[in-house]
Amino acid sequence: MRKLAFFSLLLVNGTSCERVEYFPDKPISPKQTYILAHKGGGYFDKGNTLEACKHGFTILDGIECDIQKSADNTIWLNHSPLITGCGANEETCFPSLTDKTIIEIDSCLGNKINYTRLEAVFKFMSENYPEKYISLDVKAWNPCELSNVNITRQMNELARSIIALTIKYNLQHHVMVESETGDFLYFIKVNSDFIETYLSTFGDFERGVSRALDAKFTGISYKYKFLENITKEQVDLIHRKGLKLHLWTVDNPADFEEAKSLNPDFIQTDNF
Repeated sequence: MRKLAFFSLLLVNGTSCERVEYFPDKPISPKQTYILAHKGGGYFDKGNTLEACKHGFTILDGIECDIQKSADNTIWLNHSPLITGCGANEETCFPSLTDKTIIEIDSCLGNKINYTRLEAVFKFMSENYPEKYISLDVKAWNPCELSNVNITRQMNELARSIIALTIKYNLQHHVMVESETGDFLYFIKVNSDFIETYLSTFGDFERGVSRALDAKFTGISYKYKFLENITKEQVDLIHRKGLKLHLWTVDNPADFEEAKSLNPDFIQTDNF
């Protein structure tokens, strides 16, 4: 039985690239490889703060940052869904807190941790670097409290907020969204034609590409040298099929030169 399961796995892996070839060719030619500051400012600070984002915009072609949603449907920057407790407020999830409470916690924490609204980043970008790029990493979301929570509705509200901010600050075609959650990306795709959608892929390159082609997303966001090494032939293949590629997070200088030689559309790095 184990041998049969193993054989089946090999069969799936062996034919997945062939499945990509069944999709029609829609060749794109990347203008260049754009470099994005991971977490807004890379190693500049703990990341996902307004100051980090300003630093990243100043130096590179754009930034990547992680976002969470408050109970008021405001988007905040943070890698973790948890917000640090302070004073009378215990550690909990962003969706459980109002903006007022988040501001209180931010003030209580002083300079130890800073919580930033995405709108502040969009405003700075619009006024200073409207030609650059921002990629929003939306993690697969789980609520702190499972009772009375509609996850699909929460994710759709997050998507609406991203779309609204993009329009408000006239950043169409300069905002990208990365996520493992295909339904969330699909909602973005069908409700805006000016935000690029990237399916986050942790290894299994061909499966990620097939899913992105099936859903007609803009491309994939691929963790570099995680489970599979990516080749120039694979990058050329997805460009031939009409997809774009993010590679993350490439910090080692030798790896960076190697990654750039593959001709991806974007590379995310902490090491400037």
